[in-house]
Amino acid sequence: MSLQHRAKLARRLLLHRLIVNYGRYMSYSKWIDRINRRPLLQTFAQNNVLVPSFSSREAMWSFIASRRPMAIDYLEFGVHQGHSIFHFASENRSAGSRFFGFDSFTGLPEDWNSDYQRGHFDVGGKPPKTDDPRIEFVVGSFQETLPKFIANFKTENRIVVHLDCDLYSSPLYCLTKLDSILPAGTILMFDEFGDVQHEFRAVHDYLASYRRQVRVLCSHNDFFAVAVELQ
Repeated sequence: MSLQHRAKLARRLLLHRLIVNYGRYMSYSKWIDRINRRPLLQTFAQNNVLVPSFSSREAMWSFIASRRPMAIDYLEFGVHQGHSIFHFASENRSAGSRFFGFDSFTGLPEDWNSDYQRGHFDVGGKPPKTDDPRIEFVVGSFQETLPKFIANFKTENRIVVHLDCDLYSSPLYCLTKLDSILPAGTILMFDEFGDVQHEFRAVHDYLASYRRQVRVLCSHNDFFAVAVELQ
């Protein structure tokens, strides 16, 4: 065995022992995980630095609405008090549009971070009131309501999906369940895309698992919120 080959084997053995012992003696660190994922977001931002950037979420929503002035089906996950779904409905006045807001209205199902813990955003299980007949609220957990909705969903409209559900598990579940009804040209909006441990990670994992590609349309707050078009 050559000296060079022995050196390669020694490096492999040393690396293997390092990995095994690290997992055995070191606990998981969210802080280290966040640091490891930041370069992925930074690369994403650098690759899309020329897309329009808006100073407010509302301006970004209006920009997207202007790109879809025709009849649309708007699916929102994470409604809270209805600010974004009402804004979008006011921008798109097509009589053929439909707006579906999914939420349990009992707050986060699990802790998001130290500031937003389980139950945060609870509004007593009651959806906001509206006199717009095009808006429908789907009350319950996504896992309970989305399969039934998809089974009965039929449309000839363009689709816009707004994910504002914060946690890793929620946008990942919604995207994977929705994938079969999301054709090329569907617009996806992400409200906390810049959270690398939650929404960004969920989007990254969905696109990789389902082999979907996106074109970035615009951003807000240094890519903390983004809108993309499925290819």
